[in-house]
Amino acid sequence: MRKTILCMFVLCFVLMASVFPRPLPAADNELEERIDAYLTPYLKIGHLSGTILVAIGNEIIYHRSFGLADHELDVANTTRTRFGVGSVNKPMTIVILARLVEAGKLALSDRLSVYAPDFPRGREITVEHLLNHSSGIAHRVTSELDETQPQTAASMLALAAKSELVFEPGSENVYSSAGFSVLARVLEVASGESYSALLDRYVLVPAAMADTSDVGSREIMKGRAKAYFFDSAGIVNAPPGDISYLVGAGSVFSTPADLYAMQQALSSGEYGELASTALISENGSLGWNGSAAGYRTFADYHAESSVSLIMATNLTSGAIDRIREAVPAIAAGVDVPVPAAINTGSFDVEASVLESYEGLYQLRPGRNLQLRVTEGRVTMDDWLLIPVAPATFFSPQDYAEIIVVMGQDGLVERLDWKIGDNVYPLPRIEP
Repeated sequence: MRKTILCMFVLCFVLMASVFPRPLPAADNELEERIDAYLTPYLKIGHLSGTILVAIGNEIIYHRSFGLADHELDVANTTRTRFGVGSVNKPMTIVILARLVEAGKLALSDRLSVYAPDFPRGREITVEHLLNHSSGIAHRVTSELDETQPQTAASMLALAAKSELVFEPGSENVYSSAGFSVLARVLEVASGESYSALLDRYVLVPAAMADTSDVGSREIMKGRAKAYFFDSAGIVNAPPGDISYLVGAGSVFSTPADLYAMQQALSSGEYGELASTALISENGSLGWNGSAAGYRTFADYHAESSVSLIMATNLTSGAIDRIREAVPAIAAGVDVPVPAAINTGSFDVEASVLESYEGLYQLRPGRNLQLRVTEGRVTMDDWLLIPVAPATFFSPQDYAEIIVVMGQDGLVERLDWKIGDNVYPLPRIEP
């Protein structure tokens, strides 16, 4: 029963991999040249900064780094540079949970009140709810100030306890990183060990992940890349922060090589049967994705083609998702055309028009985004939006087209965030 319930989380986390034919025989240097040719247009416009690893089966056939880890010191990214992995931390937490369940130290049916007696409505929230994003805890329970200060699983539990639930426990599924931080505290209490110690014991040591660290340990981290955001004049440093507030959910730094080792350990059964059942899709594929504080990481394995693609970056751009789709196909022998040039030019829009779009927009329940205009620069939280028409923007972070939709009263009703054929409406909830 525990195995069945834990396996349900795969629906929230594992992205079903695209199906490619079995890899065609090709010399490694030929594959390298084809991958390099695909990446070149993005490199030319400065939209690629990080490390890419490609493997076929158990053989790494491409492992290269691009751009700078530190622009101020002119330090290049290398294959041992560490990047924030965002929500790719969550599968690590699931491995820890699975191992503790197997050891009989907790059960998915346990109430949160067992581990946090003072948590409001803790008797209604189970460990399974925290795992499956159905606890009602908001995605964020922190202020901007909280996110600049050191946090622990215990302090995040306290912050979550002060926040209102966004829905009744068990009634919905809404993505919640704060819920995973509460889960990290549950694991600490159940085991009597810190989250960092649990990470080492159950995830890092078994897979020999020597270049992975939990930033919550507050250590000086050798080889850490600084994160950057797009700006109208180029790029700027990511705002100062401390992503320890994402403990258990996105507080880890790692490398593509270490994440590949983790996937190999999972597939080989090194992490135990329960973890493998929970995290590997029915066809044997894996798909993990995360972003935090300017970093973006994904780690995919396509079972049909035996192709792994893992990419970690310190500059979020729309090139990342295009690379994620194209490079596995290239490795599998598909003829993928070199991408067309990206037009990043801007359109001159009157300041008063831009300012009329300012406000708070809802991404999902419990997660809102603030559109601001500062000296003609338009941002959505930390993301730059480039005007390309009076009511249309381009996002270099994901290559989306953002369309302002007006209501009958002449005021902004919502933003339509369009990526390819997909449109995501963001209703305006405050001017």
